[in-house]
Amino acid sequence: MIKFFRHIRKSLLEQNKTGKYFKYAIGEIILVVIGILIALQVSNWNNNNQLKKIQIKYLQEIANNLQTDLGDVRFNIEFNKIRLKACQVVLQSLNEQDVYSDSLDVYYGSLLYTTRSVVNYSAYETLKSRGLEIISNDDLRQTITKLYSFHYQNVIDFEIQDDHALQYQIVMPAVLKRISVKKDLSKDLKAGEQLGRPINFEALKKDEEFKNALVMNEDLRVYMLNNYRNLEAKVLECLDQINIELMNLND
Repeated sequence: MIKFFRHIRKSLLEQNKTGKYFKYAIGEIILVVIGILIALQVSNWNNNNQLKKIQIKYLQEIANNLQTDLGDVRFNIEFNKIRLKACQVVLQSLNEQDVYSDSLDVYYGSLLYTTRSVVNYSAYETLKSRGLEIISNDDLRQTITKLYSFHYQNVIDFEIQDDHALQYQIVMPAVLKRISVKKDLSKDLKAGEQLGRPINFEALKKDEEFKNALVMNEDLRVYMLNNYRNLEAKVLECLDQINIELMNLND
């Protein structure tokens, strides 16, 4: 093709057709410029298409991680609801019941243990290493970043600094000194499920130290439930935004 254009230019010059030569040269330049612009446009389209594929890949991975996290958050909600109910029933029994009832065993056995968040950071950390700017939607990028760097961390900090400290330093010592704990051999119980019974129910009704520990535990269970429910809402919000963005990217 290049030889073809050179041949035309040479022919025009030999025929002393300078005007036509310059017109032809300008036309040739225009064609070259158009070709370059088309090539750049194709290159930009390929780059944008590649970036779109990368975005889709990371967003899908984060969405999968969040679904796993959502299951963990909901487990923590249910676990803490059981512990809150146990504290309430046990306190009521100590204040109102004259005689101990076997039906209380399950509640006394549910005073122990607490929860911790198990967050799957793998997709987010990979995205961070590649650059968060890969996510072109500013609002979505901020939502994802805030979820992982603030909302998750906020709950984890409260678990470690407040809940675990109360459980292991106050509640568990108070319970294990006063409650006889055993497994219910008639059931295939999960971890954290057991039966409990006061060693001395009459003495326990007058034990203010034990009651205070349960009141503190009850208050913290309410607080942690609010934390987990708020975290559940934030995870669902992030998932919704990701799904909308994925639909837009796949159009």
